[in-house]
Amino acid sequence: MKRRELLSGLLAVPAVPIVAMARPEALTTRKAIFEEVGDEVRMSLDVSSLIRARDTDALKSIDSSFDTTLRYSMRVWEYGTREMVTSRVVVVKIRRDPWKKRYVVSRRGEAGWTKRFFAKREAAVAAATSLTRQKIANVGQLERTEEGGPYYFVELLALRNPIDDPADKDARARGRGGGRDLEWFSRLVDTLAGERARAEKVVHIRTNPFYLVP
Repeated sequence: MKRRELLSGLLAVPAVPIVAMARPEALTTRKAIFEEVGDEVRMSLDVSSLIRARDTDALKSIDSSFDTTLRYSMRVWEYGTREMVTSRVVVVKIRRDPWKKRYVVSRRGEAGWTKRFFAKREAAVAAATSLTRQKIANVGQLERTEEGGPYYFVELLALRNPIDDPADKDARARGRGGGRDLEWFSRLVDTLAGERARAEKVVHIRTNPFYLVP
C-alpha cells in the first residue's frame, strides 16, 4: 500500500478566486493534512471547537449518559470552479457509560459503526472531535497532472446535536435534475436565507487547498 502526503498550502496555489461556495469569505480556513493512501485520499483535521473545554453544558450532557451526536458533512470542491467532486458524511456519538464508568465514542462510516472506549472525558472528546486520516474521496475521482493540479479543498459542516438533517437535503438535490449546479444553487439559497443548519453548535469551515502529487 502506498502512502504519500499530498502537497498543500496557500503558497502553492495560483491566484484564482474561489467561487465554489456561497459567500466563501464567511468561512474560516483551517489547516488540514491530506494523504494519498492506496486508492484513497484521506484528511486529518482538528474540529475541537465543536466541544470546547469551557462549554460546561456540552460536557454535562456527555456525562449524563445520553448520546451527544456529532455530524460531519464533507464536500470536496475543485478550486476556482463550481464543481463539487464528491461528498460524504460521518456521524460520531459520545457518551459516558455509567455502569462501566468509561466514555464511549461510536463512529459511523462506510463500514458501519465502530466503538472506542476511554477512561478520561478529555481523551474521548478529543477523539470525537478529530477527523484522523478520514477518507474524503477515491483517487480516481480527482485529476492528476504532471505539472501539478488541479487544486481541491474540503468544505466541512460540523454539527453538534443537529436539529435538521442536511443529508436529506443533499439526497433530494442529487435525486433531482440539475446536478452540481443545483447543489451549488441550493446551498446559496440556504445560506442567504439564514437556514444553513440548526444545531446546538455549528462549525462551518473550509480547508487549505491540496492537489495530487504528480
